[in-house]
Amino acid sequence: MTLRWRITLILAAVALAVSVSAAAAAYLSTASQLRSSIDDTLTSRATAVNSTDGREPDGGRGGHGGPGGAADPPGCPAAGQFQPAAAAQLVAADGTVTTCIDGAPTLPVTAQDRALAAGQTALRTVTVDGQDYRLLSTPWHDGGILQIARGLDESKTLLRRLSLQLLALVVVATAVPAALGWLIATRVTRPIVKLRDSTRHIAATLDLSEPVAVGGSGEVGSLAASFRTMVAAVARSREQQRRLVSDASHEMRTPLTSLRSNVELLGKIERLPEPERREVVADVLQDIDELSILLGELVELASDTAADAVEPVNLADLAAEVAARAQRRTRRPITVTARSPGEVIGSSRRLERAISNLVDNAVKYSADGAAVEITVDGTAVAVLDRGRGIAEDDRARIFDRFYRAVDVRSEPGSGLGLAIVEEIVRSHGGTVFAAPRDGGGSRVGFTLPG
Repeated sequence: MTLRWRITLILAAVALAVSVSAAAAAYLSTASQLRSSIDDTLTSRATAVNSTDGREPDGGRGGHGGPGGAADPPGCPAAGQFQPAAAAQLVAADGTVTTCIDGAPTLPVTAQDRALAAGQTALRTVTVDGQDYRLLSTPWHDGGILQIARGLDESKTLLRRLSLQLLALVVVATAVPAALGWLIATRVTRPIVKLRDSTRHIAATLDLSEPVAVGGSGEVGSLAASFRTMVAAVARSREQQRRLVSDASHEMRTPLTSLRSNVELLGKIERLPEPERREVVADVLQDIDELSILLGELVELASDTAADAVEPVNLADLAAEVAARAQRRTRRPITVTARSPGEVIGSSRRLERAISNLVDNAVKYSADGAAVEITVDGTAVAVLDRGRGIAEDDRARIFDRFYRAVDVRSEPGSGLGLAIVEEIVRSHGGTVFAAPRDGGGSRVGFTLPG
């Protein structure tokens, strides 16, 4: 079931519950009021006729003498005095019933009715000849009891008409909120439907360049904005992967071509002089080393580092570890100057790789035996060398993947070392920099947020 239908049905159910409750309350209240009105009318009529001695002119309309010449039963008041009652009768102490309204049905008499004491009345609903009556029984001032009744057909007709009106009102009160709910749900879910269509299109075509033109406000607008951000991030990642594969295939072409040529020469090794054989073998090994380095750096650049542990990292301590390891490997002095040791939150392994790549780059382009210096100033790390320096036109591009300055393209290297540094620093929210060093050489490094 769609969200639109859910919202509509919820509003319709709430409206239905409220309207049914209100209709039921109105129906029951009206029925109670009608019954109370009938009871009040019967009570007032009974009280009125019971307080008078009015009788029919013949002194005993409908009366019959008792056996042995007993006195006639009490006479009834005039029939008009019972209106709007539909039936009235007097019940003598011996059970004789005298009907007071011509053509009216005989009302049922119970033992409880006969046992009524002075000042008491009894009200109940009875059925006579298939019709319902509201019956009042009360002691008669001349002895016996007086019973008057009013039919309930008029009340039933009124209640039936009221129930039809209330049913129509319930239908309208449910349909209108349901229609409004449908319109509101349609408006609310329109951006979600557009977002759904966009996701289906992207899933079917893999076209991440298609704009996600989804509006809306509140949570829906926030969802659309988050989706656009996600699509943009995926598109960037996909473009970076495509560019990485394209650049890697381009960079591998040169060492592979050289390796192929040297291997072809090895096929004719018996014709080559010994010095040339050694030179070809050395070239093959160098090509293999270049490919190994390139592949390793590609794996490092493309690896997923989301699972790296994030922890407090002391940059001065990390720089000292890198310097000690590089000094043992290169046999040249590498010093660390910590003006203000800083601590950052990040991946110790990746930050160590960034500093190590900067040191390796400085060692590669420095004269043999020249010292390399690492400075740590708060959250800024810089590696300084006394090499040939970096041309001004190259400074803005040395952190690009596979980029190599013109004057060093003939030297070994993949052009990925500083690109890896930039990737690591950017993932930590920092920035990289490259500048000339006073007195000659370069100053290359990065700054991280504290």
